[in-house]
Amino acid sequence: MKILTILLVFLSTTTTTNVVSLEEIRSSYKICNESKEKAEQFYDLTNKALQNKGAIYKGYHGAALALKASYSWNPFSKLSYFNKGKKMIDQAIQLEPNNIELRMIRLSIQSNAPKIAGYYQNIEEDKKFMLDNIENVSGQELKKYVEGYISHSDVFAKP
Repeated sequence: MKILTILLVFLSTTTTTNVVSLEEIRSSYKICNESKEKAEQFYDLTNKALQNKGAIYKGYHGAALALKASYSWNPFSKLSYFNKGKKMIDQAIQLEPNNIELRMIRLSIQSNAPKIAGYYQNIEEDKKFMLDNIENVSGQELKKYVEGYISHSDVFAKP
């Protein structure tokens, strides 16, 4: 009986330490484009977070794949990462079309992707969605996070 109890305690502590929080992902997302190492760390974090199940985790992992493409030297890998990333982001938005954070992720990727990638068709739609819905965000942390993106993004500086 003691062994069973110890085993259960051990399993519960190891599974809870493997959970990646949305706050960790958000913090990492803010700095992931600063270097290849930070992009890799963000990729690893979001890959681990996929076990959490949810559109938001899928969206962030899609962003990590798209970012990974920018640091790849092989053109085939670059295209593969980017296409997988944009597909994951778009699938996440299909699951939760009214999620302002997912719209922010897609907007940040589309506005920074090279035009030749052909992934820019939702920029105005997502920008409008975010401006129209920022006041409806209930969580203060999320609202502050999205407002921070809006205030620093070149997309919102343009008329």
